[in-house]
Amino acid sequence: MNGPIVRPSSPGDRAGIREILLHSGLFGPGDAECVDEMFGHALAKPTPDNYRFLSGWLDDSMRGFACFGLEALAHGTWGLFWVCTLPEARGRGLGSALLREAVRVATAEGGRLMVIHTSSTPPYAPARRLYESQNFARIAVIPEYYKPGDDLFIYSRRLSNPIC
Repeated sequence: MNGPIVRPSSPGDRAGIREILLHSGLFGPGDAECVDEMFGHALAKPTPDNYRFLSGWLDDSMRGFACFGLEALAHGTWGLFWVCTLPEARGRGLGSALLREAVRVATAEGGRLMVIHTSSTPPYAPARRLYESQNFARIAVIPEYYKPGDDLFIYSRRLSNPIC
């Protein structure tokens, strides 16, 4: 077994990203459509202020991805919009590798803060543990944001100190 490999996503990864979402056990067709639209925007306008995608590989197959980018109307704030792995890839370091690379890229490009929004429900507990293991702190909760019984948890991590 090989360790995780993370690289910027290529146009050929588009179908694989959709399949990862659909087979993740967490997301459905509407989520896959949303991510596919984001990927299309990233392909059409590959600029520093657009979405960024990373593909994660284990055992010579794509098993996960991340989507992140600059937050609009904020200075140096990045958002991690998606990090998703297939169930059989979980616990093998792929999610951590994807998140570390997103943080590395954002930091290298002058990012000062990264923010993550996620669900409070039990299926998202592994994702929350991943964020916390990478030094993200839960800084806010919005009760029943997604639906009754499903709160929004907001995590953040300082990436670098602002230049004075």
